[in-house]
This record gives sequence, C-alpha cells and structure tokens, in this order.
Amino acid sequence: MKMFRLLRADEIECRVQKVTQKGVVLLLYKTARTDADLLDETVGSTSWENDFKLVDGVLYGGIGITLPAMVHYEDNTIEHKMQTVWKWDAGTESNTEAEKGRASDAFKRAGFKWGIGRELYSAPFTFIPAVKCNIKETNGKYACYDDFTVSDIEYREEKISYLRITLKGETVFEWGTPATDARPVPLICEDCGRPIRNGKKNDGSPWYAEEIAAYTKSFSGRCLCVDCGKVEKAKQEERPRR
Repeated sequence: MKMFRLLRADEIECRVQKVTQKGVVLLLYKTARTDADLLDETVGSTSWENDFKLVDGVLYGGIGITLPAMVHYEDNTIEHKMQTVWKWDAGTESNTEAEKGRASDAFKRAGFKWGIGRELYSAPFTFIPAVKCNIKETNGKYACYDDFTVSDIEYREEKISYLRITLKGETVFEWGTPATDARPVPLICEDCGRPIRNGKKNDGSPWYAEEIAAYTKSFSGRCLCVDCGKVEKAKQEERPRR
C-alpha cells in the first residue's frame, strides 16, 4: 500500500535535459522541499528525520520514519511500540553547488525509496519541437532557458496517464487523454480546415496561434493558418489597385 499520495501538477518541475537544433527534451523532477512537505503532511513533522553518511567517498542520504511496530517475544507476548525505519540512497553532484546538490539529490532519492514521486518514472518521452520554444545557438552549441510548467497531470494505477506542459500559458506538449476532456478547442483555419498552429516571427520569436488568427483576420476578414495567410496576402498584392 502506497504511503504517500501522488504528486500534484504544481509539485512537479521541468528540467531541460537535452537541446538540439530540432527541439528540447524535458525531464520531470521533484524538489527536496516537496519531499519534506509530503513527509510533514503524511507522517507529521515530528515523525521523520534525515541523515547523511559517507561510504567509500559516496554521500548517502537517508530518511527515517517512526512507525508503529509489533515486537514478538519468545514467551509469545507481543509488545506494541514505535520504531524508526530508515531508507537510504546515494546522491550525485549538481552543476552548480556540488556538495549541496549531492546532499539534496541523496535526500530526494531516499524519498523515491519511500515512494515519494515514484510515479515520475512513468513519464513519457517529453520532446518540445523548436517551433514551440526558444533555442539559442552559440558556437555550435544549443541552449534553452524557457520556463516550462506542468499544467495538468492525471494518473491511472499510480502511473501517468495524461500530461500537459505549457510555456507562458500556451500548450507545448500533451500526452494521453484526460479523464474529463476539457482541453481548449483549437483555432481552425477557415480556408483549409486545419488547426492554426504556433509559428515563429521573422526575428525568431514565438508567434502564437491566437496572434496568427488575429493578424490574418485583420487583412482577410478570416482566421487563417500561416500557409493560407501567405496565399491570401499574395493574392491581395497581385490585385490591381484602383
């Protein structure tokens, strides 16, 4: 039986794991603060503790939770008492503060051992195409500093069944089908009938579907996708002026 509840969307962070010219791969993770908050919420702030130890130069973090236990004695008597159960795991260094990052990672991994956030292991491959994010290139190396947000998440049998990630309120990744499908209806091009999708402006900045629809309607009177908008613009420019 799972001791800790499943993580809410606001308790899950997105980390850029890999950046290429084609897009960004994201990794879902939890923070050490989330582990501490869930421990307080579930077992109480006075019923758990954490500790660290070095084993052959490797830093291990442990979380001990005080739980009720039954002790059986040889005379067949049983005593009900409390005992602290520990679970440990090793941490790895972060790219910024090595020791602090290693300790935090060890603590979070120990939390996984207790089942806190273990459902994140069921996350799908999360790829954000370049057209939906801001990728910068410097000397042949690519980077992305966008602040992605887990907006919605649902589970089935303690595994992720639906996931939606947004950037500045715009959906950039969606996987699975929500139990209650309340997804926004996409904008449809009035010429070709296809959804109007996000694009990029000439300067490389994002051009969202709502902006594209408003712009094309301003000169054509219809909400059009980028391709149909270009065709309509060309037709207007070819018409003889009176």
